[in-house]
Amino acid sequence: MTERDKVAHLLRRFGLGAGRYELRNTEALGTEGTLDRLLDFEKTDEKFPYSPWSFAVQADGKLYTDAYQIAAWWGLRLLMTRRPLQERLALFWHDHFAVSGDKVFEGPTMLAYLEILRQKGAGRFDDLLRAVSKHGALVTYLDAGTSTRHRPNENYAREMFELFTMGIGTYTEADVREAARAFTGWSVHYSGIGDETPYEKLAERAARQGMAMFNFCDVPAHHDSGPKTILGRKGDFGGDDVLDMLAARPETARHLCGKLWRFFAGTEPDAKTLDGLATVWAASQGDVKAVLRAIARAPAFWSGEVVRQMPKSPVDWTVSLFRAFGLSDTFLLLGGVPTDPYAPVKEDLRKIGAGVFYLMAQQGLTLLFPPSVGGWEWGPAWITANNTVSRVNHAQLLFVGDDPNRYLSVTLAAKFKTEDKVSTSEQIVDALADVLDVPLGPEDRTVLSEACTKAGGVKALDDKESASLLFAQLGRLLFALPKAQLC
Repeated sequence: MTERDKVAHLLRRFGLGAGRYELRNTEALGTEGTLDRLLDFEKTDEKFPYSPWSFAVQADGKLYTDAYQIAAWWGLRLLMTRRPLQERLALFWHDHFAVSGDKVFEGPTMLAYLEILRQKGAGRFDDLLRAVSKHGALVTYLDAGTSTRHRPNENYAREMFELFTMGIGTYTEADVREAARAFTGWSVHYSGIGDETPYEKLAERAARQGMAMFNFCDVPAHHDSGPKTILGRKGDFGGDDVLDMLAARPETARHLCGKLWRFFAGTEPDAKTLDGLATVWAASQGDVKAVLRAIARAPAFWSGEVVRQMPKSPVDWTVSLFRAFGLSDTFLLLGGVPTDPYAPVKEDLRKIGAGVFYLMAQQGLTLLFPPSVGGWEWGPAWITANNTVSRVNHAQLLFVGDDPNRYLSVTLAAKFKTEDKVSTSEQIVDALADVLDVPLGPEDRTVLSEACTKAGGVKALDDKESASLLFAQLGRLLFALPKAQLC
């Protein structure tokens, strides 16, 4: 692999795409420099000045506080962020600690949960585990608030063992029952108790004060303080004690390292790779960033079984596709820098964020609405007939759409003429494939070049309508390639 190929591989897996314009910003850094920039994202200005409440507030001033507004805001953030790994990690943890807006319908609570994932997702796992576990979103979603010493609810404790920490087959049913007793007393407090203000007004007030309507609380009277035996240890354990035990277990290290590897590398880790990652986990006390660096330095990460072999998720497809055109600065000019976080965002930006959310949902990934506590199914499950059709249709949306000015097609045509100085159909095809990060074989190039010529070739770039039709035709053919479905 060339140095450019290595940088591109890092951008696909740790960033949000490796199209031409993403590569231009990082290629000169080399592999290690690119990895440092991706991992040390705190040093990079995100250049995303838009408040989630600018999406929630409507033109008439009414504030909608459901989770869909937060999801649309996150969609725009995914497109614009200069910290792609921070958002990719937030998505990983959102899948791992799956909480859905179907049940936790209140937007401020879902936003606070999402911000925990964004702010703590690259740090130590025990810190993240404690913050998420003692948050109103997860407690509500897993019904922990209904668990008392008289009737412990095992749902919360079971998912702690099975999904969030140690993994299936590493604990007993007795461990679950005893841990459920330890978690009793953990509940949620509804901010509207004793307040006769209508819910909509209460939710708006909470949003403007940076609060949630459902917040974690500890009710000692509901806690079972008796002795318990969990994972071979005996004591009068409470919920915090159980979290400490689970975070420190070697089974948790292997379970989480394996899941991180599958998410970022796209394969099952071999024994040597998993052992190495678990060693890094132990040495760093569960530091996620340290494990990610170890993943990027593992020989298997650069193997033929990994590079350009991972089926694209809806994020890898839709977000990376839109980011491939390097439009972040254009979006900033379009939206401006707001002075009031509660002023409605420009309608064009609202539509872009909502559009990204919708296009991913069409493919089975609805941000903030995972299908179950187990999250989404990754890998080959994303490659379906429905998703292939949806992805091919992205070409028409991108290059024709409902914009009479055909901004994207006109801009791209101008760049191909001035930067690439295209003079043949083959050169147009190569330039478009480079922008979109789609590898082409000789047969692919021949078919696409013939289609380009039939659609007007180089002359088509001089007119906005012919250029948009040309790019839409080439895009459909590119997006239908099996190679285009892999990253």
